[in-house]
Amino acid sequence: MEKIKESSGPVPIHGIWSNRHADQWENGYIVGNGTIGGVLFGDPSSGTLIGNHHRLFLKENDMEHLPDIASHLPELRKIISSDGYQVGIDFFEEKAIEQDYAGLTMSDRYHPAFQLNLALDNTTVKKNSYVRQLDYQKGLVTEIHQDSSERWYEKQLFSSEKENVLAFSIESDQPFDLTLSLENFQNERLNQTVKYSPTTAIQKNSYQDDSFYTTVLEWTSSSESINNNEIYFKQIKKVEFIIRIFWNEEEEILATKNFKSILEEHITDHKKKYDQSSLQLTTDEERSRSLESIVEEMKRTNQVPLVLYEKLYDASRYVIHSSIGEAMPNLQGIWGGDFSPAWSGDYTMDTNIQLAISSLNSLGLSEKFNGFFSRMKEYEKDFEENAMKYFGCRGYLVPAHASTTAKHVHWNREWPLVFWTSGAGWLAHFYQEYFDYTQDKDFLKKVALPFFKKTLLFYEDFIQYKKDGTGLIQPSYSAENGMGDNATMDVAVIKEVFSNLSKACDTLGEKLPKNYKKLVVSLPQYAVNDEGILKEWIDPNKEENYNHRHFSQFYPLFQSKEITKKTSKLWKATQKAFDKKLSAWLLNKEGETSSSHGRMHAAMCAISLEREEDVESALDELILNHAWYDSLVTAHYNEQEVFNIDANGAIPKIYHDALIYAESETTFTLFKALPSWLSKGKAKGIFLPGQVKVEELEWDLQNGKLSLKLEAQIDCKIVLCLKDNYSFAERKGLKTKEIELQLKKGLQYQFESIISRKEINV
Repeated sequence: MEKIKESSGPVPIHGIWSNRHADQWENGYIVGNGTIGGVLFGDPSSGTLIGNHHRLFLKENDMEHLPDIASHLPELRKIISSDGYQVGIDFFEEKAIEQDYAGLTMSDRYHPAFQLNLALDNTTVKKNSYVRQLDYQKGLVTEIHQDSSERWYEKQLFSSEKENVLAFSIESDQPFDLTLSLENFQNERLNQTVKYSPTTAIQKNSYQDDSFYTTVLEWTSSSESINNNEIYFKQIKKVEFIIRIFWNEEEEILATKNFKSILEEHITDHKKKYDQSSLQLTTDEERSRSLESIVEEMKRTNQVPLVLYEKLYDASRYVIHSSIGEAMPNLQGIWGGDFSPAWSGDYTMDTNIQLAISSLNSLGLSEKFNGFFSRMKEYEKDFEENAMKYFGCRGYLVPAHASTTAKHVHWNREWPLVFWTSGAGWLAHFYQEYFDYTQDKDFLKKVALPFFKKTLLFYEDFIQYKKDGTGLIQPSYSAENGMGDNATMDVAVIKEVFSNLSKACDTLGEKLPKNYKKLVVSLPQYAVNDEGILKEWIDPNKEENYNHRHFSQFYPLFQSKEITKKTSKLWKATQKAFDKKLSAWLLNKEGETSSSHGRMHAAMCAISLEREEDVESALDELILNHAWYDSLVTAHYNEQEVFNIDANGAIPKIYHDALIYAESETTFTLFKALPSWLSKGKAKGIFLPGQVKVEELEWDLQNGKLSLKLEAQIDCKIVLCLKDNYSFAERKGLKTKEIELQLKKGLQYQFESIISRKEINV
């Protein structure tokens, strides 16, 4: 007994623990290595282990047939101009249906790889003996319980990146019997066959198009018998499983290291990567509390305990580490326990993917972009076919939804997503950001530059020019919120991609293609209405709808950073638009829907606008409304509805930006928008553009203290700024709001200062 209890160690400081088991997979504890994932849940005397692989989408829908309706574009535009957008999309859909378009088609669904059901004897669980832990720092799930006969059990689960396996074990202090059953999903579109031996099970899973994947389970204790997909173990004290998932390749039984050595290597490797960033807001005593006690305090006080802000940061880093790598994160990251995920559990590219990958660079995980870039490469032909078939344009048209394919079949008259053309431009932002952080010129030349060009090539063919030379983007759609000419986001992404293309050409010594200059010069100015509010459409006939979860009109603020304090009129107009958005949606209990991705974009906007109270409100709306599961994986809606990791993907970036915000590649504002709970703390491992790393940042704004350690991988010059109501301590007799630093490659620079603050009446 003592051996088992001690092996689990104390409760995790950087993790969570609970005395309650999970009744559903969404509340199970998760592991992942960026390719395969696992979820452990269920009653401790039985339980279920679900395995996942990032490639597994059920082949079921006609995702291949695109209607060729580009020839109808001129007539579509005439209808839009004379009769309005709704009549136009009705016409466009009718023409598509005439070519056998099936109407709005959901992406092929993400599904689990396997399900292993466990049954330990026929005993009951002793009261108050159960505990489960998810150690983010180790990447390890542990469950311990005692049965009615005083026998202790311990289960462990992890996912090794180095070995690319799931590893699972059950151990007891006394001999026990165990029954395992490998679930047959009995899905008509997935044929499953299993071969057994005394120490292995090989489950082959074939789709209707003859593609397949194979799950290989190997275990250490020889089974007593195998019958009807049930594996029986008699009077064992330990059994260890190594589980591999092979996608579209024949299975292999590979010689592996033993469970213990794989676990030790995994913990060492995972901890090294995980510990390169950290945030300290409270004490180890607070960190050691159970999740139940933290939630009870939150319910009692209707306030978020400080420790929960910190744990959400830790959990979000864990989700990112675990679900991204070889994989591009889908809506559920890399996890799923059924065959009916919301929105097919697909790659949703009109906000969710962008949030899911938004923290990678600032966490120093730029290498994890590989899965994203490689999947975009796979989709290039689909992007091009979308553009040509629908609008007769070269270049890229990125759909809102993709899985086995990125062909644009998810649209109809109710959801006119085919009119949304900003997808490629928004994704292009992350190609530039990756270069800003890594300074990888080979990537810039071979990967980013071609993507920029193909993105602009679409608009070169698509845009119209009025008699005065002004560009007209028609049709245009502001994601999921309505149609109108010249959506603000469309204009913003074109300007950003052109700017990034120009910078790339300068960096690489290449000539900027002349054909794109006319396009950018022609773009209309952003519209400000009679109330001085930035509009979502540069269209006098389109009314605003602020009660909506998407923040598309704020793209030039939070993403491309085109709108800043220096653009005074637009800055003020954006502040007013944000006020409208807060009252109509974020803080409106009768808002059109709760949405974690909307709250994350609200927080990003609030940071850019230097509104710390609104950063706090956005995060509190997510936390207080319990839009997260027991593992602290976020939910799309309030009260644990729809497992969805995009908010996790954004949370570290929000914390980092609040602390040190990149105004440009070389200018950074400290404490741009700190919520009250972030006014004091210690952080390390925040990465900045230009290969600069914040080794350590310690601050206490109430007492005016700042300590900062920086290190650069290249020689560079940066500027540190403070917002209007702060200034650095006197330096040579003067107070200053801006300090210029010369950083030398590989040398650490330490900076300490007293921060003074004055209240500003707004």
